[in-house]
Amino acid sequence: MSFFLASLSFWDLLLWCVALAITLGVGILIVLFLSLTISQNIIPPKRRSRGSPTHLLVVLGSGGHTAEMLYMLEHMNFDPQIYTYRTYLVSSGDNFSADKAKDFEAQYGQNSQGYAHNNNYTIVTVPRARRVHQSYLTAPFSTLQCFWACLNVLCGRHPDQKLPKEYSSFYPDLILANGPATAVCVVAGAKLIRFFLCLAKCVALCLGLRTLSSFTSAPKLRAIYIESWARVSSLSTSGVLLLPLADRFLVQWPAQAGRRAWWGMKRTEYAGWLVI
Repeated sequence: MSFFLASLSFWDLLLWCVALAITLGVGILIVLFLSLTISQNIIPPKRRSRGSPTHLLVVLGSGGHTAEMLYMLEHMNFDPQIYTYRTYLVSSGDNFSADKAKDFEAQYGQNSQGYAHNNNYTIVTVPRARRVHQSYLTAPFSTLQCFWACLNVLCGRHPDQKLPKEYSSFYPDLILANGPATAVCVVAGAKLIRFFLCLAKCVALCLGLRTLSSFTSAPKLRAIYIESWARVSSLSTSGVLLLPLADRFLVQWPAQAGRRAWWGMKRTEYAGWLVI
């Protein structure tokens, strides 16, 4: 091997390195496309065990996005007996969304006896992915900071989280998002965690570890993205990025129905006006 390397010129070595890098890059892209296609087309069980706790994560994008999200929750016959625990994720400095989440819980987050319990929900704050008028040169660093904070929220490691002990997993069962960059970080983080859980399941099956295999197969971290009502004929930037990542992608205008990231992926679903 050393004789072979010594016999190669600098340009030959460079060519081999470039060819290896291209091969690895193409291989990674193929694995990425296949894993996203398979993940998006897996249908989770439609029924849950009666009385089983359900953790709902709601991403409040700020401003109009927050108003749309809370309006949709209000008009979907929101039942705190079904969504037994709620986590509201807001960006730093967005006091409006945090206050609106508290008002929503005070009005709709009551139990069957009419009492609202503060221990049935929590509001977590993550850094903004990109501030208004922020330079595009520094935006990648703030986005990575937001992404890391979102991963901590999804794994239950955020300091503001206080999930009750009856929940066997910190991972939320369902994620609702309709906002900008923060929603991209949350849904991408959920997809990344599911990817590694799938790898762990494969390893567990190979090693015969049935307990770990059953845990990693739990249908959690399912993401639904609702495109903004203001997007009539074209998807938002967040929508374009999340089209291959979200498990269900709802649109509110017929012109956006039937779109998909690539062949084999789920299409966008026309749900009609959800905020009017």
